[in-house]
Amino acid sequence: MWVPSFKLFASDGTTPVYTFEYIIPGTVWPLDNPSSVEYVNPRASGSIIIPEGNKAYDIVLRGILIADNYTNLTTKIFALQSAIVANTRYILTIDKSSTTYDTIKVMRRVPIEFDEGLRTNVQRYTVILQALAWS
Repeated sequence: MWVPSFKLFASDGTTPVYTFEYIIPGTVWPLDNPSSVEYVNPRASGSIIIPEGNKAYDIVLRGILIADNYTNLTTKIFALQSAIVANTRYILTIDKSSTTYDTIKVMRRVPIEFDEGLRTNVQRYTVILQALAWS
C-alpha cells in the first residue's frame, strides 16, 4: 500500500533535512491562493481588478512521534525541533501519487506545538510552514 511522504530539504532542494513520519490524515494545502488589487471608483460603477500572483499560505502538518521509551521519544522531539530551524528557507516535497509530488518553498515562522501528554512513547505535534515565504 502506497502512503504519501512529506520531506523537508535545504533550500538547494537536494540536501535532506527531515522526513515527517506518521502524518495524521487531514493535512492539506491550498491548490492556489490568488491575490489581486481592486480599484473602486466612487463616482462611477464597477471596478478594476489587477492580478498580483499568489499570497503566502500556511501548510499545517499534524503528526505523531513514536518511540519505544521516554528517552528515545525525547530524542525524537529534540531532533524535530533542531532540524527545522525558524526563519530558514526550506523546500517541502509532498507526494501527490506514487510517482509525482509537489515542491513548495517554505519557512517555519512559529514555534512547533506539542500536545500535552505523558510522553512515554507517543507525542503529537503540529508544524506550521509558511509556503511562498521566499523566492
